[in-house]
This record gives sequence, structure tokens and C-alpha cells, in this order.
Amino acid sequence: MEIFLHHYPPSLFSEKIRLLLGYLELPWRSVIIPSIMPRPLLMPLSGGYRKTPVLQIGANVYCDSRIIARGLARHAGNTSLYAQGFAAHRVADWADSHLFAVTVALNFSPRAVAAMMGGFPPAEAAAFQQDRAELTRNSPPIATLSPAAALASVQHYLNELESSIGDGFLFGKQPTIADFSVYHCLWFLRNNPVNAALVVDRPAISAWMARMGAFGHGQMQESDGAAALAGALACDPVLPLVENELPDGFELGARVTVTPVDYGRIPVAGELVAWSREEVVIARQTEQTGSLLVHFPSSGFEVQHDTSA
Repeated sequence: MEIFLHHYPPSLFSEKIRLLLGYLELPWRSVIIPSIMPRPLLMPLSGGYRKTPVLQIGANVYCDSRIIARGLARHAGNTSLYAQGFAAHRVADWADSHLFAVTVALNFSPRAVAAMMGGFPPAEAAAFQQDRAELTRNSPPIATLSPAAALASVQHYLNELESSIGDGFLFGKQPTIADFSVYHCLWFLRNNPVNAALVVDRPAISAWMARMGAFGHGQMQESDGAAALAGALACDPVLPLVENELPDGFELGARVTVTPVDYGRIPVAGELVAWSREEVVIARQTEQTGSLLVHFPSSGFEVQHDTSA
């Protein structure tokens, strides 16, 4: 089964997964999607989920970088990525939520936005800003800190990291999921000329980022949305071997919706086929894709009975 990554180049969570694909030495096909809606060739696969990236392994679709990373580690037979347990997992979650929000506050400050969007035609820049407003509608804002407060936080975090990182990775001689989650946030900062010095002027962090960046993006082949749809249609989905731990009131086979709890709160509907400590899996079917299994993290998503069924 082929791996398709639906992404666009500046997406920081996509960079986390691109680098992980390189580390795991997995061949993959790159499907570049628009940075804003609509995404007509992706929606049949994701069921309406609109964050980036989305990973597809045959007819199995993974939504959210946390479950994408777990799915890729499982696919590659890698056991080291999550071997450090609670501490590494909590650092990864902190980076994917809080550190992400802080870096967004910095990179979307007026000066940083001007540097980032300066090459965009005015209509394209306005469309991007409108799309992000739609993404966070009826949700708390992603960035709640002022640029000054965000800068103070980032400087504190980076000073601590600079003094403790050593010559390996965050938790030893092998990278863990924490490394990939912290890396993509700092990659995002480094790619903005207004904020790049926060990263590049710290030699230990720069050396660690160079070690991470050396994994590269692996064996990538350019592809497109039509090929991804055909790839799903040609495969049968594979249900992962997980130990189900269903909450009271839910049973396998029930019609449910799965919705992010933070932003991009668009429910994806399907039949509940698995619910473990790490993931929720629903079955969906469309004419374009055939049968699919769509995977979400069990944390950070809300599962409800589908009252429209």
C-alpha cells in the first residue's frame, strides 16, 4: 500500500511528518493541496476534516499529526519513537499545542506577517486571512498571547533548551516524538526572517536542528489528488490490532461524529470500528474512494453519537 501525504510546503505540521518520513525511511507520494479551502480531491478522503496534513496509507486515512506519527511508526515497525514514555509524550503534546500557539503569535505579529505575506498578491493574502478566520470560527483563538508576551515565552523556552540539549536529542541518543514536535515549531520560526534569529543565534539549538534536518524528507515522489483517490479505491482498508476501551454509552458499529476540540471544528461522520487509548477509527465509504478507515487521536477530539443518521 502506498503512502500519500496531503500537504503544502510552508505547513509546519506537515514538516513534522515530512521529516518523520525521512527518519523512518519510508517511500511516499507527495500530494500538494491548496493552503486554503476548497480542497475537492481531499474531502472525499478526510470526510470534511480540514486541518493539514492528512496522511493516507492505501485506504486508511490519518487526520492530525499525532495519529499520523503513530500510524507511520506502526507501519514502519518502529518502537523507539515512543519508547521514552510519559515525559517525551508530554513534551510532544506541549510543543504541538502551547509552543505551536506561541510561535503562531510571533509569526502572525504585524511585522512577521508583512515579511511572510509580502510576496503574496493582495487578493491572495486576503483570501488566506479569510480562510484562517473561517478555520477558527466558533473556537478560541489559536494565539492568545500578545507578540511581546509570546517573545518573552519563546526566549525563556529557548534559553532552557540551549543550555540542556547536549550533542544528541531531547531524550538521549535517538530521537523521539518529542524531537519532531519541538523541531517543527522552531522550523516555523526560523523560516520567518523577522524571528529567525531566535533560533539561529543559539548554537546548540542550531546544531540539534541540523541533526534533525539531516534526516531529510526521504524517498518522495510527486503525485496528485486523483492518484490518491485511485490508490484508496484500489485497496481494502486495514483495521489496526488495538485493544478497544469504549466509554460508557458507545458500542462498535454505532454511527458517530469525530470533531477537533480546539479549532477547525468540522465533524466527520462514520461507523465506529475501534476506540483505543491512542486512537479512534471510523469507517466511511464514498463512490470516489470505496471503503475507508479514518483515524483520529483519542485525545483532542470529541466523539458523539451521530444524531443525523
